[in-house]
Amino acid sequence: MSPRHIIPTNGARQQRGAVLIVSLIMLLVMTLLGVSSMKGSAMEEKMTRNLHDKNLAFQAAEAALRAAEQHIQDTVNGTNTFDNNGSDGHYNRTDLRIWENISWTANDSLAYNGFSSAYQVSSPPRYVIQHLATTVDPIDALNLTSGYGEGTGAGKVETFLITARGTGGSDDSVVILQSSWGKRM
Repeated sequence: MSPRHIIPTNGARQQRGAVLIVSLIMLLVMTLLGVSSMKGSAMEEKMTRNLHDKNLAFQAAEAALRAAEQHIQDTVNGTNTFDNNGSDGHYNRTDLRIWENISWTANDSLAYNGFSSAYQVSSPPRYVIQHLATTVDPIDALNLTSGYGEGTGAGKVETFLITARGTGGSDDSVVILQSSWGKRM
């Protein structure tokens, strides 16, 4: 008697690797999902870093504005006038958009070095001050004790336009802020 081979009736002989193909397709789909989620995470990280840089630049420019206001309070006494050439960051009213035409270096602007180095900005914030006008102090102009509209004309207000520039962790993120400031003389 010769041995007999029994052929299974459930069709296992016809499958020949279908499970392998299905599992490879599933693995490919899972890999694509993983790669796309990693790209999304990297993009969100870049956006967060840029937002942080912009916030640092804003804080630096804000600090420079406050330093310029203090500079005006400390140095302007009514007898000194600003140069037309803009030496040391002081300008007369020549062009209200002066911040577009300067290079923001030591030759044409003032640096605020009080901004803490712990913030790690790429360069210290800088500012320029423009003398806009000398006006009559509105309190003295009214002088309500003698009569309405009969001012003494003794008081005056020096008005200034301050433009400050701050950078973030790189020189690519720049914030420019402006403020008007008046000092009573």
